[in-house]
Amino acid sequence: MLKKIDKKICLAVGAAVLLSGGLIWLAVFWQLGKIRQVSDDIQSEQLDSLVRDERSRKILETAKELGDVEKSQEKIGAMYANKEDLVPFIRTVENAAALTGNSIKISVVDLAKIKSLAGKDANTSSQADEEDEAKASSQKGSQDQKKAAPQNAKPDFSNQLGFSVELAGKYGALIDFLTKLENAPYLIRVYNFQVSPVAKTSQPGGGSVGGAPALPIGEGEKNVNTILTISVYTDGGK
Repeated sequence: MLKKIDKKICLAVGAAVLLSGGLIWLAVFWQLGKIRQVSDDIQSEQLDSLVRDERSRKILETAKELGDVEKSQEKIGAMYANKEDLVPFIRTVENAAALTGNSIKISVVDLAKIKSLAGKDANTSSQADEEDEAKASSQKGSQDQKKAAPQNAKPDFSNQLGFSVELAGKYGALIDFLTKLENAPYLIRVYNFQVSPVAKTSQPGGGSVGGAPALPIGEGEKNVNTILTISVYTDGGK
């Protein structure tokens, strides 16, 4: 009798164990799918976050580059003189002369009417065209195919305003003035200049000092008169 009871108990315990194991397996299997889904969602969210961060970084870099471009454009635009308001440019030139110890007289000139500038730019391009044509003709081996040299075209000064600048001062002051003109906040071009000495000077007290011959005056101490033809690039004359 006891043996039968023990067998029933063993069968019941075995059935309970099997049932519990099955339930546990079903629970784990169901949870694995859910865990996998949660893991995929987390990875997807992380990837989306990385993509958003990368896009934000690129947007910030693009905005910074655009800002730099705009600043560069503003700087370049400021280098062109306003054709309707030339007072700031003229003051810049006059201040450069005053700071370097020169007296100055400035007046507007028509660059197109200056003979020395009439074909200056065109001659350079015409000479280059002639050289190219000569090379092409020599390669073809026919002198008859040479084209006539093009007529000198008038240079275009439509985006420039010309000025005649008369300076009086020492030679060293002239060099300083040209340096300041080069470093001015405008696009300035010097076409030509003429320098003429005012007069030779000697040392005080005659031609010698203490019995020694007088030393020549340095180049920087010579007084000179200078006439410059310059131009400033304009914003097109609105």
